[in-house]
Amino acid sequence: MLKHAQGDLLQMAREGQFDAVVHGCNCFCTMGSGIARQVREQYPSAYQADCKTVGGDIRKLGNYTFTFAENDDQNIKHNFMIINAYTQYDFNRSGERNDVFEYTSFELILRKLAHNTENFRFGFPYIGMGLAGGDKIRIVALIEDFAQKISKTGGSVTLVEFKPGSLI
Repeated sequence: MLKHAQGDLLQMAREGQFDAVVHGCNCFCTMGSGIARQVREQYPSAYQADCKTVGGDIRKLGNYTFTFAENDDQNIKHNFMIINAYTQYDFNRSGERNDVFEYTSFELILRKLAHNTENFRFGFPYIGMGLAGGDKIRIVALIEDFAQKISKTGGSVTLVEFKPGSLI
């Protein structure tokens, strides 16, 4: 059920391939690296939604904020939702390789999204598998389970490996 693709997740969403993009955030309202930084720079309303939460609040884990891309970019071909998923409390500093990904929080977010959406086409980056140091096998298994639930509503889930300039 889980689809795999290579390319630029945000560009793919702008082109109409996804109704929602889910990316991971820490609880400190930074969005300062990885795809979170790209989201912050390209879609300031996603960062503003993050900043409406309390920075450093551990209660954000397992929750998400969201905004709509049309609020920021008039050149998109398709309006889509950007979901800031609070999947880690803290973040790795330069040179660190600790696993700071919160698996239970991510699973809860996926359960909430499955419950609150129907017939959505979701796009995910390699969430938690890069800068957060998460276990790829565990994370992909959670996304695969989510994809099965979403497919029953007529939706789909695609895991996108970042490849700048890729042809999809």
